[in-house]
Amino acid sequence: MRNELLKELQIDDLQGENRELAECIGMEAFIKLVDVYGGTGRLYIPNPDTLLIPVRDKKICEQFNGGNIYELARKWSLSDAYIRKIVKEKLAEIRRTPPAGQLSLDEFI
Repeated sequence: MRNELLKELQIDDLQGENRELAECIGMEAFIKLVDVYGGTGRLYIPNPDTLLIPVRDKKICEQFNGGNIYELARKWSLSDAYIRKIVKEKLAEIRRTPPAGQLSLDEFI
């Protein structure tokens, strides 16, 4: 019975935040959201900046060349310590790789 009534729900039937949300995502998505999460209190909509951290960090790693920590810190408005944390694995990889034309000890073992 509930699903049948939900199918008949129109945007004009909604008020306040519910209407704003339905206008933002569309009625079909709104009804699905209400059906799955309605009344549970489990739905949290994160801040976009929080969602974008992995994407930002990936970009920082791509732009890191081994010697531009301060430049990246200024560009991304982060501390140099935080940039070091982000690029830690890539920095270790760079340090393990011998410079062009130089042989590594692994080649002699």
